[in-house]
Amino acid sequence: MTEKQVDRKYKYTKQLVRMAIEHGMTNKEIAKKAGLSDKSVAQVTRWRKGDSLATVRQMQFFINEFGDLLKRKMEHLFCYKDNGVIKHFKLSGEIILRHVYKEKVRVDRKDLRVGILRIVIIKHNEKFTLLGQYRIGLEERDRGHVLSDSDIGKLVQSSSEGANWVCYKADKFLNAKEIVEATDLYARSFLDGSNYMRIIERSNHSEIMFLVREQMMKNGFTSEDIFDLDAQDEIINDHKQTQGEPIS
Repeated sequence: MTEKQVDRKYKYTKQLVRMAIEHGMTNKEIAKKAGLSDKSVAQVTRWRKGDSLATVRQMQFFINEFGDLLKRKMEHLFCYKDNGVIKHFKLSGEIILRHVYKEKVRVDRKDLRVGILRIVIIKHNEKFTLLGQYRIGLEERDRGHVLSDSDIGKLVQSSSEGANWVCYKADKFLNAKEIVEATDLYARSFLDGSNYMRIIERSNHSEIMFLVREQMMKNGFTSEDIFDLDAQDEIINDHKQTQGEPIS
């Protein structure tokens, strides 16, 4: 590697550091292997939390030690249906968001919340993929009706969470702005009922919009519709209220 290559930031720092900890290494040992002072445990903590990135040079020991394992952990298996037949595909990258819509259903005089729709966002090489999924077993259900207790027995209840879901849409290789736009479109489907299960759920609409923006900020992208309050000249207040009074 050239000098420039080994000094560039290593984007999977957090994952490798956490993997090293899972294999019994302490922050002090990680710091030493990274070429830092063994007292630099605070820096290792920042790496582990994803607050900063190490260089390729600093991560070289961990790349050699855990690189193959990391690659396998970054591969994710999904399924879809082709003419009623379950088929599988894989995607590589970091899952940055899983969001499940759960519908309330009354079973044996108990209220249960059952997941029936899910979105998954995967980041790979600064591009994103948005997957829309529904719970296996809902194919026979009238999608315009509320979930009933009779539907529960039709749902797949696998111990592997991924095996419970079928992909019905995939928006592939979007940039940061496009992934926000795509998820906003998905969120709006809960206002007009155009989603796969034809559900109207206003709270889910706002929750999706918030969660996506929050996760994208953690990945270094801030949506254009978010403003920085610290950069504003005045605090947000209702001009009709006196200073210090709460906003209703």
